[in-house]
Amino acid sequence: MAQRKNDIDKIGDVILDFFKTKRIRESLRSIHELEISGWEKWWQTELAIYLANAPSIAEWDMEHPFDTDKRTSLVQNRMALDIGFRLEHHSKNDWLFVELKQDDNYRRCIDKMCKDVEKVFSARKRSFDGLTIRYVACAGVFLSDSDEDVLDYAEEMLERIRVDHDGLFLEKISDHHSIIIF
Repeated sequence: MAQRKNDIDKIGDVILDFFKTKRIRESLRSIHELEISGWEKWWQTELAIYLANAPSIAEWDMEHPFDTDKRTSLVQNRMALDIGFRLEHHSKNDWLFVELKQDDNYRRCIDKMCKDVEKVFSARKRSFDGLTIRYVACAGVFLSDSDEDVLDYAEEMLERIRVDHDGLFLEKISDHHSIIIF
């Protein structure tokens, strides 16, 4: 459990560092002011650009393909995880992956994240070209609300789908947005 807890903290640190960059903070402000929704793909693309230039990141990939475990309830045989990266000084094939979600409403965002949990847990631990999943997290960005309400709802939903987690990582990332990672 200690390593897994440490891994979610590492993912959280990388994502928070991304959201601390001036350009991303300005973009989030504009997204809010212009009432833009559905910016999940923008987030994925900008995060990839950030990872490509971050000194703590050795390698990164988007939409990395994995076979699914045939024992799961998923019908599809293959799936892709949104974004993955390997930290400097980590084993060559030891990767952290993140599924990204965005919705202005925290409940809808967490609901979408919980739907991704089945997908995430269906991935085989080794990809076609040998990358090993060290840890997979789901990260969701939404308009800030009461921390207590967000955390209570996340706990309730994860309990409902019977998922153990290594903690809930909730942070404010702009004047109007928060992120939750589990």
